Amino acid sequence: MKPSKPAPAELVWATNWLGLPAGAPVMVLRPGGVPVPATVELATPDGKILWVRYQSMGERTMLFKSDGTQIWCANPDAASNH
Repeated sequence: MKPSKPAPAELVWATNWLGLPAGAPVMVLRPGGVPVPATVELATPDGKILWVRYQSMGERTMLFKSDGTQIWCANPDAASNH
């Protein structure tokens, strides 16, 4: 899968959600949506589901990798495919 929209140059597409530490700031891009800033809370052990808290609303949300949701972060180590 390729990124659907380019992100700001300082961000990288995180394909390994397990590599995202709790508290990490990220941008969430859902299919057909616009990038929204959030903070990582927890990834499931299989790395297919990610819990984040949206910064503007404070709302906690469960994201599914299978629906095409993309996570962009500033940490290059979290964007690896391992």
